[in-house]
Amino acid sequence: MPRKPKEQKHRGVFERVRGSNIWWIRYTDQNGKRITAKVGTYAAAVHVYEQRTAAIRLGVLLPHSPRRGVRFSELVTDAIKFAEKHHRASKDFKQRANLAKDEFGDRIAESITTTELQDWIDEMAEDREWTGGTRNRFKSTLSTVFREGMRAGKVNVNPARLVRRSKESLGRVRFLSFEEEAKLRKAIAATLPGRINDEGESAFAQLDIARHTGMRKSEQFTATWDQVDLENGYIYLSITKNGTDRFVTLNSAAVEVLKRLKKRHQELGLPLDSTLFHSKRDGLIKNPRKWFATALEQAEIKDVTWHTLRHTFASRLVMAGVDLKTVQELMGHKTIAMTARYAHLAPTHKLQALETLVRPGSISVPTGRKLATRAKRPLVAENLIAFNLFNLK
Repeated sequence: MPRKPKEQKHRGVFERVRGSNIWWIRYTDQNGKRITAKVGTYAAAVHVYEQRTAAIRLGVLLPHSPRRGVRFSELVTDAIKFAEKHHRASKDFKQRANLAKDEFGDRIAESITTTELQDWIDEMAEDREWTGGTRNRFKSTLSTVFREGMRAGKVNVNPARLVRRSKESLGRVRFLSFEEEAKLRKAIAATLPGRINDEGESAFAQLDIARHTGMRKSEQFTATWDQVDLENGYIYLSITKNGTDRFVTLNSAAVEVLKRLKKRHQELGLPLDSTLFHSKRDGLIKNPRKWFATALEQAEIKDVTWHTLRHTFASRLVMAGVDLKTVQELMGHKTIAMTARYAHLAPTHKLQALETLVRPGSISVPTGRKLATRAKRPLVAENLIAFNLFNLK
């Protein structure tokens, strides 16, 4: 919590709630009207009080604010509307923003300080055992709330901008082995007996698209047929997790699966703006949770979520020798730092890089009592020396 200032008295400066560390000012303006206003810290309240009373004494007309202080809850409402239009993961944003509103909703937004936001995140992180990544998501949410408030002209500052970022651990990358994938496919067929051409086929299609495109769950299950171009082999995602659009490249396996799905959608007479996956029993499928959890339990595969399939996509690319820059583009990562977590899966590339240092005679070889320590010059260096001698003649 913010440190409580020492007991001090200043004319016109007071705390409405003793010990709250939220200070108010009271003064009479040039028209004889009594003004009461909330400021924030004690030092800020003293500064504002002295500034305003000095201006009144000098006969300076103070600017009148056309609006009363906007509450934090109003900023949250505006930010959620913004996120629903521009963020793919708007549901997560809404949950984080509403949690902050429970704490600061009734407060005037401009009275909230960086210290208060930092203390709240620290306390919540300790109570709920948040990771560094979760702390940073909340910082980002708070910053968006105030930033949108500034754009709307409702606040003048963004105190969340100065909240400290936490270190994020990349953690262990969990991906499916080929053996686990085979067990999972067997379990899918076993858990859906007699309906393999409906729910089962759709479940396999969901799995195959995730495996061959690496799309996030939110992207895969909100993409619609009018975003799919099978002729040119891509899916256009207008909004992604990081707020940008991107093209998802389709390999031959993904194209084949989507062709089967599209044929079924056409037979059912579904519109072009419908999502990709459908079953006769459940209709349009927007979440694989039902069958995926059951199949994992049946296959006795642990520590796996749907996002593991995205890790599997990236991991297998790297292990197949694909460079990290290409993997970054295929994954839709904003920075290559996110893709770097898979670098350890490509040991052959590191070994090949190190092998470029190895040349004949580049190490000392025992020859009796003496060691042959002179390394043979690389061919490039010999050519360069010969070239210089030729020019000197």
